[in-house]
Amino acid sequence: MIYNLKDFISSSSVTSDNTFVGIKCNEGKISISLPVGFRVSEDDKSLRKDILLLLYAIRNTFDKRDSDSIISSLDKTNHTESFPISSYLFVISDFMNRGYFKEKETVFAVDKKGKIQWGRTIKRIYPYIQNNQAFYLDFITRKNPLSENELITQIHEFCVYESFMKLGWLYTSKLPKKPRIKFNLNLFLSIVNEKLGNSFIDENKKLFHHMIQIIKCSESNVDQLNYTYGTDRFEYVWEKLIDEVFGIKDKFNYFPKTKWIFRGNNQFYDNSSLEPDTIMLYDNKIYILDAKYYKFGRTKRPSDLPSSSSINKQITYGEYAEKLHQKNNVRNAFLMPFSSYDWNSSEPFMYIGDAVSEWKLNNLPYESIKGILVDTNYLLNAFHFENKSLIIKLSKLIEDSFVTKI
Repeated sequence: MIYNLKDFISSSSVTSDNTFVGIKCNEGKISISLPVGFRVSEDDKSLRKDILLLLYAIRNTFDKRDSDSIISSLDKTNHTESFPISSYLFVISDFMNRGYFKEKETVFAVDKKGKIQWGRTIKRIYPYIQNNQAFYLDFITRKNPLSENELITQIHEFCVYESFMKLGWLYTSKLPKKPRIKFNLNLFLSIVNEKLGNSFIDENKKLFHHMIQIIKCSESNVDQLNYTYGTDRFEYVWEKLIDEVFGIKDKFNYFPKTKWIFRGNNQFYDNSSLEPDTIMLYDNKIYILDAKYYKFGRTKRPSDLPSSSSINKQITYGEYAEKLHQKNNVRNAFLMPFSSYDWNSSEPFMYIGDAVSEWKLNNLPYESIKGILVDTNYLLNAFHFENKSLIIKLSKLIEDSFVTKI
């Protein structure tokens, strides 16, 4: 039996002002909260793929961020351990392809006990020389103790069960058998780390690595029926998506800087710079893109568009970039989420109009900030599967907007 994943979609996540995006499990009941513009596919296969892309985007955004936005615990105040989503998914996939791990590799170790492997010993162990004779005090021996092999299988059973309890619902309603072994952090880590150090098969090494991450996470989250993975600050994810898909890496050159000069001694104090979200370069033009995770794409209300402070800040970015390059080739745009399906569009982008300032003549390209809607699902796919044609498509839409009559 396969779950109908749409049954897990939180009905409030699409229409309410709840800011959480991600998955929650409360007493075993799964709830998925989606971001603005996320289109729920009709078939489970496509929906599963889109949900996985969303979860990976959240992970990639906060993986190195010192933040409590991603939680895997019951107590958000005391626990901020990262949820090893990649490890859960790897263990599930590996189990579905290969079943439970059973030791098949021949393990060798430096030991005085066991069957001596003379070829390996001669290559790796330096002998002692006495009276022109070589003596070996240590040997490379074959190690395959049955008890240790059975332990690694039982630990794998634990990791598989843990993974299916957390994310197996993405694939099936069936659970694997319950583990035969009780959780023991030190024992589990000792056995799996030893296997990792002695393994020469890449797939096994990957499996052991992910098992270690699951074991470490299980230490602080032993409750299978209650967990949370997601963020209340999806705007950071939206900014990351836009920047990774469209932006250049060395954008610091486009940061307008300020400083204080103190009276009398010419000493100065540098302020922190204004930092535009994304700088896109194409066809000798500079595009300053501001990722705005606003609800206009869902509500179509003007009050859900960027305000004066954001508009004026974009104009400042444009002025600085134009002064820096001495060329009339700077453009400005707000990029906001939407579902192209809801807008009866087949395109991933939609131009909705311009934001302008009444204190400017608005005769320079960067003084008209283009309002662009970006399809959320399309962007999630582009983030994980690079699509450089999106840069060309976006730049063309912006250029065409200068001759479009609103």
